[in-house]
Amino acid sequence: MSTTIRFPIAILAALVWGCGSAGSGNAQIFVEPEDSIPDGLEAGSGEEQIQDGWSVQYDTFLVTIGNVHAARSSDPTDEARNGALYVVDLKNVPAGGLIVADFQNLEATRWDKVGFDLANTPFASQKGEGISDGDYARMTQGGYSVFIQGRMTKAGGNSCRPNAPNDCVARSEVTFSWGLKAGTSFDDCASADGEAGFSVPSGGTVQVKPTIHGDHWFFSNITQGAELTRRLAQWIADADLDRNGDTTLDELRQIPAAQLFTQARGYSISGSLIPIETAYDFLEAQARTLGDYQGDGECPTRSILN
Repeated sequence: MSTTIRFPIAILAALVWGCGSAGSGNAQIFVEPEDSIPDGLEAGSGEEQIQDGWSVQYDTFLVTIGNVHAARSSDPTDEARNGALYVVDLKNVPAGGLIVADFQNLEATRWDKVGFDLANTPFASQKGEGISDGDYARMTQGGYSVFIQGRMTKAGGNSCRPNAPNDCVARSEVTFSWGLKAGTSFDDCASADGEAGFSVPSGGTVQVKPTIHGDHWFFSNITQGAELTRRLAQWIADADLDRNGDTTLDELRQIPAAQLFTQARGYSISGSLIPIETAYDFLEAQARTLGDYQGDGECPTRSILN
């Protein structure tokens, strides 16, 4: 004996939809600064501290970020992209970060191919919330991808000639003010636990946070994955060639990298996107690694942008 079960049409339609589709949801993309940008870096022996005795504070930290995009390996033709670029003051972002893309009605599944750009600022860039007119003009007129101003301090510190390490003068504070055209794309982003991209919840919204780090020019190597490195700042003090307490980009361009970034000083500088011939090149190479993901996650596929 057989029994036939009949469903009302509305219920049957709901069952078919539930089996055949994962539904849709949204993704909000925020940019946020790593703690080293608002809080600075302390001297000490810990992994996140500068291990040669210098402390650092930033007065200004500007970037241009955008061209956020997401896709799925299972269907590379389906892409979400917001091509806008925003000039952002990372010392003055809203609590919780600044939205740089808002994707609606994405398929509720994992979007595992995610990336963004830190771009050389075009005049068409938008002003991010919290940035001053003067800082926006600084970035657009300079065409910078990043601009930083700050100071390093160390009680009993010194500045030594790069080519004569015993020729030193006392220096307890060194300032810097650097605008860099180091436009770079960051792709294949994954969280620190290795989860690629982000997962969209059905009927909900996922928050995704590209994270800009503020300590990479203090790294003793060029990271391409986990940040297994020491943080060192003496090279900036030693690059102050005129010994006026301010290290400039012109001074960095004059110094062969081989004088500062040696194995004896604890450095390994292979794996850079660009050749490192001068101290300026080292700074630029590290600026091309600043884009991280969901805090300490990585975006290991990096390409130079003009």
